[in-house]
Amino acid sequence: MSKNRIKALLAKYVDRKCDEKELEELFALLNVLDRQKLDELLNDIWLEYESDQELPEEDAQQILNSILVKRSRFTLRYVAIAASVLICVFAGTYLLLNSRKSNPVEQSVNLEIKPGSNKAELLMANGKKVVLGSGLQKIEIPNTDLVLQQDSNGSLTYHRGANTSLAKMSYDTLRTPKGGVYQINLSDGTKIWLNTSSAIRFPEKFANNKRDVELLYGEAYFEVKHRPDAPFTVKTAAGVVRDLGTSFNINSASNNGHVAATLLEGAIEVESGGQFKKIKPGQQALFSKKKIVVNDVDAENMIAWKDGYFMFDEPMESAMNKIAMWYDVKVEYQDEALKSIPVLATITRHGNIKNVLRILEMTKKVRFNVQGRTIKVAHFTP
Repeated sequence: MSKNRIKALLAKYVDRKCDEKELEELFALLNVLDRQKLDELLNDIWLEYESDQELPEEDAQQILNSILVKRSRFTLRYVAIAASVLICVFAGTYLLLNSRKSNPVEQSVNLEIKPGSNKAELLMANGKKVVLGSGLQKIEIPNTDLVLQQDSNGSLTYHRGANTSLAKMSYDTLRTPKGGVYQINLSDGTKIWLNTSSAIRFPEKFANNKRDVELLYGEAYFEVKHRPDAPFTVKTAAGVVRDLGTSFNINSASNNGHVAATLLEGAIEVESGGQFKKIKPGQQALFSKKKIVVNDVDAENMIAWKDGYFMFDEPMESAMNKIAMWYDVKVEYQDEALKSIPVLATITRHGNIKNVLRILEMTKKVRFNVQGRTIKVAHFTP
């Protein structure tokens, strides 16, 4: 067992770059560590990140619990590092080594609930429906020079010749189901990642001086190919987000009519209810048809879904809603008080749902019982 290899894999996990095979390797390596070696490893990792601070003396399990249920007295930097590292460690090691002491997720029906994957449906202007997934696919549209190419990673690219007539704009719609995500590369070079249960409408080829798309519902991340002579705008039910050279995320999935636009790089302008607001990287504009409110946020947290992670810093109900959408399951609660329990955790979205629920159970606040495709949430009992 290589200590350096574990550190390298943990570093990739913290940076959200660990794939499924690397996670399996990491868990296998951690599974052979005893508690003393595990504590030494955590301390070494902590010192590498923050050489001027010491790892708190509390038991690592207690640290994890405090991180999961509330923002503790530790620095936000520590929380970000320790949440990722400790969750990974205890998901792969503590729960395996101490399974008899823990309260495992109950599953009354032997049904494997798989995580989401690359899948979507394309509704084309000519009435054609195309089912998309993870596999090579080439789609040629008769009587046009339009060619759609799906690669093996589940990404669709539009190719269209420069001589195509734009007398009539043709619009396509891409939509993902529950448990589906998808990436599309538009004809202008703009890249869009669509989260689960989302839909976007866009032209097959943009006009020379105008690039408009519409987020019909759900959430999407944009990397815009900026052109000063042709603004890129995203229309939503609550207003318009205008590109000024940028990478940004838009979430219209809330139930209260608000849309959240979060900026990672560059600049965007939000227009809503006659108001205009420019926001900077690390800011989020929360807007409805009546007003726009700008706040500072951790923008990277907002796009964790794009990189294959749940990054929870919210009440249990909100966290479970995201899990339900991704795994296409239903959630029921023993009582209303369970919905407000705070959750702070970073967990891969590519794992078995039982592993995700086991990590949340480590708060010692809740217990899960999986019945078919329904997750029942109850109070923790020793």
